[in-house]
Amino acid sequence: MATSDDIKRFDRSALNEAVRIIFGTLTRAIGTLLATALIFALGIMSSRYMVDRGSRLTTDVHGPWQNWRLSGRADADPYTRAHVAKSGAIYLSADSAGQFEARFDPQGARLHSSCDYVIEGPNANGMWWSLSVFDDRGDLINNDASRYAFTSDTIAANPDGSYIVTLGRDARPGNWMPTGGAGRLVLMFTILDPATGISETARADRYKSLPLIRKEGCS
Repeated sequence: MATSDDIKRFDRSALNEAVRIIFGTLTRAIGTLLATALIFALGIMSSRYMVDRGSRLTTDVHGPWQNWRLSGRADADPYTRAHVAKSGAIYLSADSAGQFEARFDPQGARLHSSCDYVIEGPNANGMWWSLSVFDDRGDLINNDASRYAFTSDTIAANPDGSYIVTLGRDARPGNWMPTGGAGRLVLMFTILDPATGISETARADRYKSLPLIRKEGCS
């Protein structure tokens, strides 16, 4: 016959087992929730990275310049479409133009209006191009000079067809584009294919027309 002590020991054992089961269930549930939250967060971060920076599947990178190879095309992938929509810029079809954006200098530092930059470009051999600067939201930078871009038609080029553009808050002689207090900057370089069309080899050669970006200093 069970004594009262036996009953108490049984009750304590049953209680301890119930506590272990409940604690184990809660631990597994919390672990599952944390794992789900982590996976969700990583998914959001990776998607944002793919939209902002792209990957080898969606972009070509040449120094600081990045080209979304399917921009403006009907068969563009979702990441390219999202990037174009987020940037606010007008993208031409990749079948008729090369559009390159730069958010970092060659050393990997973010382009910023607190710094002055020199942009040096080679002769584009008759192809039309434009160079413009935007803030990080894709908006043009308001300035008293109403100067937002230079093109192959408006640039004051060197005798050999090359050109130099300066970016900075303070006015400079020559081809100067104001950056004001815009904060983070995005440079956009667009070069059109000839009206007669262009071969894939010639299209690849236009990468040689990309300007160099040099940081002069920051304040």
